[in-house]
Amino acid sequence: MRYRTFLWSLLLGLLFVTYACSDETPGMSVDLPSGGSVSLGAEQGADQTLSFHAGQDWTSSVNADWLEVEPSSGGAGDHALKLRVIKPNDTGKARTATLTLISGEDPLRVTVTQDEYIRLDEETYQMPVEGGPLHINFYTTLEKEKVGVYALTVDWVTSQEGQATRVDESGYHISLYVQPNEGDQARTALFYFVKEPHDGDHVERNILATATVLQAGRMSGTSGNYEDDGKVTVLQEHTAGNGIPLVLMGDGFIDTEIKSGYYGQVMDKAVENIFTEHPISELKEYFDIYSVTVVSPANTFGSGQTALGCWMDAGTSTGVGGDDEAVQTYAQKVEGIELDNTQVVVILNSDAYKGTNYNYWYSDGRPSDFSIAYFPIIADRQGDNPDRQGDDSDNLESEDFRRVLVHETVGHGIGKLDDEYAYEENPVMPTDEMEQRRQQQEDFGWWQNVDFTDSKADVLWSDFLFDTRYDGQGLGIFEGACTYMTGAYRSTEESMMRNNIQGFNAPSRRAIYNNIIQRGEGRTPSLEEFIDFDQRTYAVPAQTRSLVPSRPFGRPQVRRLDRPLGQ
Repeated sequence: MRYRTFLWSLLLGLLFVTYACSDETPGMSVDLPSGGSVSLGAEQGADQTLSFHAGQDWTSSVNADWLEVEPSSGGAGDHALKLRVIKPNDTGKARTATLTLISGEDPLRVTVTQDEYIRLDEETYQMPVEGGPLHINFYTTLEKEKVGVYALTVDWVTSQEGQATRVDESGYHISLYVQPNEGDQARTALFYFVKEPHDGDHVERNILATATVLQAGRMSGTSGNYEDDGKVTVLQEHTAGNGIPLVLMGDGFIDTEIKSGYYGQVMDKAVENIFTEHPISELKEYFDIYSVTVVSPANTFGSGQTALGCWMDAGTSTGVGGDDEAVQTYAQKVEGIELDNTQVVVILNSDAYKGTNYNYWYSDGRPSDFSIAYFPIIADRQGDNPDRQGDDSDNLESEDFRRVLVHETVGHGIGKLDDEYAYEENPVMPTDEMEQRRQQQEDFGWWQNVDFTDSKADVLWSDFLFDTRYDGQGLGIFEGACTYMTGAYRSTEESMMRNNIQGFNAPSRRAIYNNIIQRGEGRTPSLEEFIDFDQRTYAVPAQTRSLVPSRPFGRPQVRRLDRPLGQ
């Protein structure tokens, strides 16, 4: 990720705490800072170590999802407990948690506080197509020298003053200028307010607030004609198998954009992109492909007037979603469709970098093949084409728009693949999450591209490791997957499910092939059938579109269904 500093930026000094007192219960004691509580910084990764003595076996726990404690248990003796912030304090206010230590019958509880925060007057700023001055006010408990303001590279928002102006003891004012938008569609800029990192790296860990600037485009406006709403266009009928429904629709498109043909161009390009990587490029004939026209009251996100209620996470998170029931209602416009066997693609009329797929299972333990992939028409900002300015027609040719379609729709949605990347802030995969993934692998057949063992004989892709036909494809056992650095393993160094490059690896290709044949023909192909298909059709150069890694998208979400789809 590339950032540009708009305001000030000084390194943050280390926080030293002098231990001055001790909390005790019978059989245990903890050395605490003066005041009897523990204070942590607001940034992700901020930590504090406490000296702890127990007279017998003990356990530790915290009651907040932004904090972790290690170790979680131990025996009698002297120990060091480490408290660590795993989610930065982006709440805009101070927050507290409780550390509970139990040794014997009497628990010892310690208050953990985060008094540092940054709060914006507003989080979303709507700008007209002609641009103009933009004023952002924020408040913080941090000293000015410990705050930085960054933006993803944009050339249409400039600073007027070069730094923030102090308004009062904790308040600041920033003056910016937004250039006119010469494009047809709205555009988005994100400004990150951070606790300045020590080394300038990993800015995203320290983001405490995000300002979203939404500027209208020349075609921004509202709808006055809904006659095309719900119209179904058949883009392809299957010629193999029984037909797997693939339904595409858009959110945030108004009637004039639909009448102009832009909506149809987006749907056509999306279909083209979905079938660009092996093996789905060879299996397009199994799909019935439909486009459903969705007319939104407005085409600016954040207005609350889009038909499918789509939202996008703030900050560097790539999380995105929408009103699943509204999506189901529009998908059912396709006559006779079976939702349990349907992949839905929802494309947001925005250039933001987001993407998330949602898979489903029933409360009685049955998996569903229904899936929704949400993502915008991502502008090309990752360096594949530095000369591209990101105007509307070019966005459809963006490599990141292609990759998000493949990663979310084909990988997570159709192939039921997990992510193969790992974050430094996720050092160890929790046991309960690992067991949940294992259970879904066994019961549902999902996540066949990752495993939780490094044994060549036992790993899920063991067959490929001992098959000379797969020599030269870089297959092995690499630690780091499911967003965790340790505890989960992947089969190749790089892949479409890691940094969205070099296509799908062999275990992923097998999962995609198996799922399409199972859904399209109602049978499970043998390993040798897949290998025969793969050996005949797979070609390394043809499936590698880009050597430039892109930022990972949001992890696939799994939701429970308590009633049949569409009811």
